[in-house]
Amino acid sequence: MFFTVGLLIPPSNATQSGIVSSHVEEEIGRITTEGNIPSFHACVVFEDKISWVGGFGAQTDSDTVFLIGSIQKVLVAISILQLYENGSIELDNDVSDYLPFEISNPSYPDVAITVRMLLAHRTGLETILPHEFCYDWEGVYYPDYAYGREYYPPVIGISLGDFLNQCLTPSGYYYSSSNWQFEPGTQYSYSNSGYKILMYLIETVSEQTIGDYMQKNIFSPLLMNNTGFNSSDFIGHHATPHTRISGSNLELPIWDGKYMMRSTVSDLGHLMIALMKGGQFDDFQILQSETVDMMLERVSDIAGGNAFSSELRWEGYGLGMDIFSHGLYGHGGSSIGFRGLMYFNPTKMMGFVWLANVNGILNYNSVDWYEISRNTTEIRDLVLVDVGLFPAFQLNPVLIIVTGVILTIVLVNIIRIRRR
Repeated sequence: MFFTVGLLIPPSNATQSGIVSSHVEEEIGRITTEGNIPSFHACVVFEDKISWVGGFGAQTDSDTVFLIGSIQKVLVAISILQLYENGSIELDNDVSDYLPFEISNPSYPDVAITVRMLLAHRTGLETILPHEFCYDWEGVYYPDYAYGREYYPPVIGISLGDFLNQCLTPSGYYYSSSNWQFEPGTQYSYSNSGYKILMYLIETVSEQTIGDYMQKNIFSPLLMNNTGFNSSDFIGHHATPHTRISGSNLELPIWDGKYMMRSTVSDLGHLMIALMKGGQFDDFQILQSETVDMMLERVSDIAGGNAFSSELRWEGYGLGMDIFSHGLYGHGGSSIGFRGLMYFNPTKMMGFVWLANVNGILNYNSVDWYEISRNTTEIRDLVLVDVGLFPAFQLNPVLIIVTGVILTIVLVNIIRIRRR
């Protein structure tokens, strides 16, 4: 009975066309307002086109750009795989072969740190290097929002190569053996630091800035006309970042970090179309189809399982790509003042992406972070069910538990009455 009662979420209105229903649009608007989300943008793609775009809150123009955080890891991975396809690098070679300094785990100096390990978060490298959230910030957020991280002005403005050299070579000023957690290649551990190395690898091998490389090889071919790294390119249509502190949104300055990408939901929609079509967008082949398949192939699995099979859950990682239940792939992102998520299903040829301009300054344990997550997850589930990317009926674990308690109480009282 408990599981029967749990199936109470209404069926989907999906037409398999990727069009979001007017009812769900109204609900997104309501949650955006009541959840105090300054601006929320979302996009659905179906087959080879953008089928729905919505902007809610203060900034609704479709060309409004948001910092996309770690969603950019997908584009970093694509860039690396392009260099692999053209013969510039080999995925199973030591990354040090392509850099002007050597990177190795001091506890396992004979185990190579390969490009593939970096793509799959299997190097053993610490999630965040010392001062990683300082060197590329130009000091704009420190020290007010350091959240316990050391504010160290000398690191601000140095090049990415110098920063990595200082952190990862024994002679470096910020070097520490504690930057490494386990033997390379043995397990999964998410690492922003590893993708910093990959971004530097792109620049070193291509002899271009990462912005110039991606503009030529990704942004322009995919018609991602509102995507880039330089905030000055988007004056007048950049979403204003906010942090949530004690239930109130505080407006922040726009961070102009050199290695932080900003984009729109429509541009990311073009990216999803290319990935779902085996690397092809219009007449351009961004990657070969077998290389896209390699991106989506599970390298690391999640430990354990989930009792509620209708929930959306993380199931593993490929090469620059999260793997979710229900045939979904994608990536999430969080940066100062911004959050977002991208999902797509190559079998259904449908994808969904959302971006918002508020977070809790990476303080994942705060009540503010939880509230923002709860509201954006509610919107996510509404859209995924509505367009058919999620089961039409979902088991609601909270409802199941509550119903179970209520029915248990009822049954106990019935038994007591009969015994009298």
